[in-house]
Amino acid sequence: MPDSVDYLFVYGTLRSDTYSDSYRQLIAPEFTLISRATIPGKLYLIADYPGLLPAEKPTDLVVGEVYSFTGSELQLADIDDYEGCGVNSQQPHLYRRIKESVALQDGTTISAWTYFYNFSINENMLIRSGDFLDPV
Repeated sequence: MPDSVDYLFVYGTLRSDTYSDSYRQLIAPEFTLISRATIPGKLYLIADYPGLLPAEKPTDLVVGEVYSFTGSELQLADIDDYEGCGVNSQQPHLYRRIKESVALQDGTTISAWTYFYNFSINENMLIRSGDFLDPV
């Protein structure tokens, strides 16, 4: 039986336009870029990386990309480790991976895995644009 297609939403250092080593090692080999997308949420600058928290109002949107992958959650294991929520990661985990509804650029809505920041945040670090790569 063929594996089913699943989706991953990324909004920070794993986006294709970061040109990061992390993107090249963790995303490019296994995942296929589907579309630019948004997810309900608020984005904060944690250090040199962002953290996503749940939306407080309907206008709270975070910009990112959706990737498809075929197979199982095993393909997400290396990303879980990178995000500090792998099986061997220190507790409490830095992020938690959950499925959330995301809107693709064409308006289609799908369910995709994404990583929510797992700690409280300083409101002064809000990325008002919702876009880590355009933090105006």
